[in-house]
Amino acid sequence: MARKPIVAPDSRPASAPLRPESDVIFDVEIERGMLHFVLANIGAAPAHAVRVKLDKAVRDLAGLRVNDNALYTNLEFLAPGRRVRLLVDSLVSYVERRQPMKFGVKLQWRDDQDRLLSRSIAHDLTAWTQLRDTL
Repeated sequence: MARKPIVAPDSRPASAPLRPESDVIFDVEIERGMLHFVLANIGAAPAHAVRVKLDKAVRDLAGLRVNDNALYTNLEFLAPGRRVRLLVDSLVSYVERRQPMKFGVKLQWRDDQDRLLSRSIAHDLTAWTQLRDTL
């Protein structure tokens, strides 16, 4: 009886794409009624030259454009597992100031091999306004 070869769990066929070790996301969090934007590297390796582009202008509680924040335009290193929370406003005030409830985010970063990686994420904050516990 011929034995099957043992295949290591992380072995992939030559045609399978490699999953990047750095993996950057942009999320929203509502905590005690406060809206935060969260930039995070959920991967196992560093992300370099991280850039965040929102497709609509968003202003924080001080009236500053979140789009122009240095964390989004000039972040050169994001360690694996690192999360950066940016306070935007209270959700109630954000809605009252007629800030964008739907917006897209384009993320770009480089991995340790200097490969350019990207991801697009769509956010819709209207669902959060329906939750009484967040307001």
